[in-house]
Amino acid sequence: MRKPVKYRIAFLIVAAVCFHVGTLFLPATLPEITFSLKSIWANTQWRNTVLVTLAYFVFLPALYYFWIIQIGKQALWKLLLIISLSSLVARYNYPEQLAYYFEFITYLKYPIIAVLMVIELLLLVTIVKALWGARKLSGDPRIHMLEQYEGDNVYEKGSKEAKKLELALMFAHEPASWYYAIPRFSRNHVPVLTKLRLWSAQWWHVSLVCIALVIATYASYLAIALWSETVAIVVATLVFYLIVMFIANYRVSKHYSVYLIKDKLVVNNSWWGMTVIPLSNIQQIETGSWTAASTQEHFHFGRGNANVKLTFVSEQTYHSGFATFVEQMDTLYLSVDEPSALLEICQPQ
Repeated sequence: MRKPVKYRIAFLIVAAVCFHVGTLFLPATLPEITFSLKSIWANTQWRNTVLVTLAYFVFLPALYYFWIIQIGKQALWKLLLIISLSSLVARYNYPEQLAYYFEFITYLKYPIIAVLMVIELLLLVTIVKALWGARKLSGDPRIHMLEQYEGDNVYEKGSKEAKKLELALMFAHEPASWYYAIPRFSRNHVPVLTKLRLWSAQWWHVSLVCIALVIATYASYLAIALWSETVAIVVATLVFYLIVMFIANYRVSKHYSVYLIKDKLVVNNSWWGMTVIPLSNIQQIETGSWTAASTQEHFHFGRGNANVKLTFVSEQTYHSGFATFVEQMDTLYLSVDEPSALLEICQPQ
């Protein structure tokens, strides 16, 4: 597992623990005291509240900056995500004397949403036009979006082009999930070159996931129904709707993990990550055996030892997490069933 992924998972665990522990330590109300450092620290309720506040608004943002933004090379503005999340938790968990000060989130969100909606709608019109224009094209809709928006050095052209591509890929995941989940839709898909060795390509994996999804659907309904049955139905429906993507995840992993389209090599690291590599950008392709220990700091798709190594002329873009994470790689290791197929077809001429 690569270092950015490790730290991403570690941060999610730390944040969840911080928020949970914070709710346990925060008092329901705060007593009236003389505001001084000594009196605040001497009072248990105030001391706990100060410590939780430091954890929410100092520790977690700092951790996010170093673990996600710096190590993962993400945009600095994403720091607002964890600050907003901390504010939202504070709004509903802080003592009522302090929760009042976070009421601004309730009111501030409307003008912010309005401005964002205008921006997003302008981009959405462009993206929907592209999706509509690609409706008669065969193959993965995400590939068509990349072809239309990416071009050369899209991330050097400015944030507007990068944002368009990011949104286009996010929206394209919806039709792409149906395209792969229903065999009839993907019956004319280009043939696979070889297959990545993925757990998600196993029938027992998708079976367990579907069972877990049914349980999660029922549990979410029970958890919310006491508060609002309408909201519970909506949430449970959205949770169960994920089954389309998990079936697509199974079929992509099993049938379409590595294939060649036009002059590009497409590698689907299950449903959640993909890269489209122009053959002209492949500097060298090697077959052999590389242990997981030797590739843990590099991009390695597939389980077990890698048997194919791709070296690129220039950095190649990898989209993961519904295109919310964009990372650059100069080397890619693969664990595939038939490495010779890649060696024969993808070897630069």
